[in-house]
Amino acid sequence: MNKNIIKSITPISGSIILFLIFFLYGLINNLSFSYMGNSSDYAKNFIMNHFLLTVIIFILQLTALYILAGIIFGVTSLFIVNTVFNDIKKITLSLKIRILLNGLISLILYLPFFLKDLINYPQVYINGFYVKSGFSTGMMNFMADNINPSLFASMQILYAVILSSLIIYKIIKLLEGKVFTRSVKIYASITAVIILTVIVFINAFPDKHYNRGSDAPNVIIFSSDAVRPDHLSGFGYMRNTSPNIDRLLDDGVSFMDARIEVPRTFPSWVSAMTGQFASTHGIRHMFPTSMDVNKNFTTLPGILNSKGYYTSVVADYAGDIFTRINLGFKNVDTPFFNANYMIYQAILDSHIFILPFLTGETGLKLFPVLRDSAYFCPPALVKKRIIKSIERADGKPFFITSFFSSTHFPYAQSYPYYKMFSTKNYRGPYKFLKQQIISLNNNNTGSGISEADKNQVNALYDGGIKAFDKAVGEVTDYLEQKDLLKNTIIIVISDHGENLYEGDLGMGHGEHFRGQYSTRIPFIISNENLVKKNLRIPAVVRQVDIAPTILDMLKIENTAKMDGVSLLPLIEGKSSDLKLYAFGETGIWFDNNQKSGLFFQNQRIIYPDITGLSTVDFNFNNQIVLNDEYRDLINLAKHRYIYDGKYKLIYIPLKDKVTYELYNTEEDPEETVNIIAKDKANFNRLKNELFKWFQRNNDVIIKDEYIFPKTRY
Repeated sequence: MNKNIIKSITPISGSIILFLIFFLYGLINNLSFSYMGNSSDYAKNFIMNHFLLTVIIFILQLTALYILAGIIFGVTSLFIVNTVFNDIKKITLSLKIRILLNGLISLILYLPFFLKDLINYPQVYINGFYVKSGFSTGMMNFMADNINPSLFASMQILYAVILSSLIIYKIIKLLEGKVFTRSVKIYASITAVIILTVIVFINAFPDKHYNRGSDAPNVIIFSSDAVRPDHLSGFGYMRNTSPNIDRLLDDGVSFMDARIEVPRTFPSWVSAMTGQFASTHGIRHMFPTSMDVNKNFTTLPGILNSKGYYTSVVADYAGDIFTRINLGFKNVDTPFFNANYMIYQAILDSHIFILPFLTGETGLKLFPVLRDSAYFCPPALVKKRIIKSIERADGKPFFITSFFSSTHFPYAQSYPYYKMFSTKNYRGPYKFLKQQIISLNNNNTGSGISEADKNQVNALYDGGIKAFDKAVGEVTDYLEQKDLLKNTIIIVISDHGENLYEGDLGMGHGEHFRGQYSTRIPFIISNENLVKKNLRIPAVVRQVDIAPTILDMLKIENTAKMDGVSLLPLIEGKSSDLKLYAFGETGIWFDNNQKSGLFFQNQRIIYPDITGLSTVDFNFNNQIVLNDEYRDLINLAKHRYIYDGKYKLIYIPLKDKVTYELYNTEEDPEETVNIIAKDKANFNRLKNELFKWFQRNNDVIIKDEYIFPKTRY
């Protein structure tokens, strides 16, 4: 390479050095291999023994990205320095000064990217920046409370204007006194026409029109993880969290007492799509094995495929379960998650200075691992992909299931939702998300949580509902603009609810069955042609009733073996005497901390925590799966419940006996008074129904009231 060329581009090393310093910061801070704020020596040793090459390759990819960013900013800075000092000021700078200026100007150009992202998505900077020092904590608190990210967007626009002006100045100087040949003029004209055509195509090309080829109704399911109906404003909540969902509520039918079986995402969605209880379809926790998922499931999407529907599921973070099991969707636009992705996220967590380039759509295509991050799930991204799925249907009737994660732990909201319902001057540890260090324990002792912390957690959760609601409104507006709304059945549900520090219930879901909050979900159906307006049905319904109800509404014969029933007679007012029992079982307990003070930790059969229960199946896409040796013990240890709309009976197996809790939910909605000693009639009635449900598939043996799984081999 010509020495003059090398000399002329050497100054960009200032920018490259700057970004390599950024890289080293992330590398040094990542030595702990923490994931979602937690790390362990066991995890580090396991990673180094089995995934060292994976770590090295991912770090090399990040290194290349840092260097690329350094080159881009360096070339831009070099152009600015050369134009200002050489062409305008006529000042000759030494190579050392030019290198220093290159790094400095690159830093000035970079800062708006970083600071804007810091305000838009503070949750992704928690572990790598926020908790590192008092300065970084105070800086993020101040910026989040007082600065709009549009300030830094304006700075970027200003920089772009300055850069454009310098480019124009440079072009004018180059053109002065020049006489161009005819061929140069032709090439320039062709280039200008191509650029103009691209601009017109991008900005003025008409939207794709959806030409309906069938009168069959479309179906869209809007769902967000862990949504509680009592936190929707349409159900009387104190905050205006859901104006768009409220309109669907007013225009449709709502089942006011909809219940789920297993308060965990994976089994819950399989139940919704198969119409079967988890103990029927076999997915009973978050870590199913290859044997569990590789079955010939008859699913709602599969049935609709055979009837000419375009079926699609789109999701962010919590929706990775849809890539781990085939539920019949033709298009699966959801994140992927396995042990590799967990390692990628742990590494990326500390590389904060590259994150501003990854939170946009282009960055997410380059590093899709961020789509599966619990810290990054803005609903706007899912909304765009729902609309793309509608366009891909290309005239076919469509069935689109969407699943958002803004209401999922750790409630990591983007701007402005993390501050929408928060107290401005809150300075506790949960400013931007509910970090892992929050104890499940509701007591205000030891590692407990204060009232201010509880209020902040609730505010973050409500912000997630508001963000989800906005996406719902934008998609329904799109449907109306495309004249699709009248022919589309819109359903709003959730996979389960959430405990948020009510009484002694703690937080989370799937650990116990006291209270209504983890098992009750919203279930709204809206369509002006098929359902009545503002109809509220008080009867108990279940998640397994969703699939048969949709098929019945679409007038498609249901030939599958489903545990659920169609609710269309209730919707049409043809049956008011449908009496259903809701059943359920707990998920896996992830820890076994007997000192936590949590009541359920003292009312359970103990088994190892999640690190001892799970393993990586290297023959199954490196999926994290349950150790098969614990399968039967976990199923034996599950708490179960039965609920009839008024009374709830909870079955609790212990090491030496089985105990029960019975609640009258009408008189005691918080379920604080166990009336089992006072009401033997309802206890015996519900116990008989519960045991009948246990035995319906002939796959258990009941001895001394314990439920033992039959041998599977």
